[in-house]
Amino acid sequence: MEPIKKTMRTGMFDNFRRYDGNTARFGWIFSLGLLLIDVFSRLHRYNQKIDISIVLVQILLGVLYFAATQRKHKLLIGQTEIPEQYKIAKTLEILFITSFISTLNFSEYLYFITLLPVTLESISRGFNNAKRYLFLGLFSQISTQFIMTLWHNHTYNEANSFIIQLLVIVCEYVIIWAFVYLCGTIYNEYMRSEEENKVLIDKLGDKYVQLEQAKKEIQENYEKMRKTYEKLEETNEKLTSSIAEFYTLQQISQAITSIFNVNELLKFVNDVILGVMGAYHSTIALCYGQHNKLKVQVSSISDKKELAIVSDYLNSDVLYPCIREGHSMIDNDVDPGYYPFTKGRNIKSLICVPFLAKGNPLGIVLIEHSIRNAFNNENVRLLEIICQQVSIAIENARLYQQMHDLATMDGLTGAYNRLYFQDKLEEEFKKAKTAGYDLSLIIFDIDHFKKFNDTYGHLFGDKVLRNISVFISKNLRKEDVFARYGGEEFVILMPHTTLQQAKEKADDLRKGVAELLITDQIVTASVNISLGVSSFPVTAGSPNELMKTADDALYEAKKRGRNIVCVAKARV
Repeated sequence: MEPIKKTMRTGMFDNFRRYDGNTARFGWIFSLGLLLIDVFSRLHRYNQKIDISIVLVQILLGVLYFAATQRKHKLLIGQTEIPEQYKIAKTLEILFITSFISTLNFSEYLYFITLLPVTLESISRGFNNAKRYLFLGLFSQISTQFIMTLWHNHTYNEANSFIIQLLVIVCEYVIIWAFVYLCGTIYNEYMRSEEENKVLIDKLGDKYVQLEQAKKEIQENYEKMRKTYEKLEETNEKLTSSIAEFYTLQQISQAITSIFNVNELLKFVNDVILGVMGAYHSTIALCYGQHNKLKVQVSSISDKKELAIVSDYLNSDVLYPCIREGHSMIDNDVDPGYYPFTKGRNIKSLICVPFLAKGNPLGIVLIEHSIRNAFNNENVRLLEIICQQVSIAIENARLYQQMHDLATMDGLTGAYNRLYFQDKLEEEFKKAKTAGYDLSLIIFDIDHFKKFNDTYGHLFGDKVLRNISVFISKNLRKEDVFARYGGEEFVILMPHTTLQQAKEKADDLRKGVAELLITDQIVTASVNISLGVSSFPVTAGSPNELMKTADDALYEAKKRGRNIVCVAKARV
């Protein structure tokens, strides 16, 4: 317990040293202010001439006061007890400050300033230690005041004036005495509390020994509990992992049943994988074409250049076991030279797991991390389960898309079929009428197509239809609807398009088709088209009228010699 007592004593002394320094600084500032006020009052209030000798004495006493306080403060530095030399410096401090006050013009009203150092002594060391400084201050004050009175009057003929000053000094010191006594009482109470604390600390010493013994026992019990806790923690980690795995699979299962858009589903799955695996990046790519070329569908890689590198090199041979053989891959020490798609990126670990449907590859999920040994076999196992679920959704979505295409697309040309177009016409017309925008329709057919078929054969005729469909599709907007209406007749529905804009577009398409060269191994030929244009609300007021007026315009184009664009007449 001795270190605790020592710490308490050190803390008390540090506080005393800090208070002593603050009091000294306040005294310097106050003394300088009093000196300036004294000079100002003598010059301007009483129109007295400055007595240079008094000013020099004041400055000398101020400097001596400053030196005494500095010396006193330095004596405390590095000490834990008050040294004897401190008392000498304290005595000089009080002598110099009282002497300095006696030289001032209103000295009889400023004796309370000696209260500062004496009060500090009383608060920090008690009233008994402060008494001698009070007597010293009183004696010094009376003596120096007497000397200054003689100095001002040359001979002491004004006894009454000095007696009054003496009475003022005594009265002020009585007040100071009472205040210092009060501070000393506070100190005594504080010291009494400190003594009680010391007794309490001694009592606590025995308790401390008991606590040390109890601490050892607690430490032993803690070690036993720690081992038990580690076992529980290991079990908890397994349970948490199982719960997280179950929750992840539940999320994905719900998404599969509620998200019917494949890209939205893959984005959701990609986000879930990033969260569960704590991966640096996650990328999902699907297989396309006869050779199952991978194409990135969703990726957390935001940098376009880095994503382009991944897209370009994803079909490298390094992922062959995953794509061709359906095997999962894990590498916790990635060599950038071996994996070209990691070029320019800080990838140290990766996992690649395939999407499979009935043994056929549908795509892959590739997760990457910037630190080595980031993944383990449990991560691979969970990812394989996720991919099994998502593979079913991808396969179902592709089957649904095939069924949708069969129902809405023309098998020969790849354009929409007539049934889909009629439904779309009704839908778009309602939107245009409600929103008040133009809706235009272009209808065209291939000039002399029957003769063309008879001359070159139906197979070449089919090729003509396909080539024209491809050309038209490439030259339309995303919102335009292009459909094969029957035989060699096609229609184009163009929302937000005026009659004049539709006419110009029709003429551009006519010229473009005329420039097409359609070839096979034997034949090279070109064709022309005739077009009719109508638009709501200028030339038609209903879907049927829009179709009929466009068809009439097409008939007019044929009458005029074909290979031209005709526009329907405006409504009356």
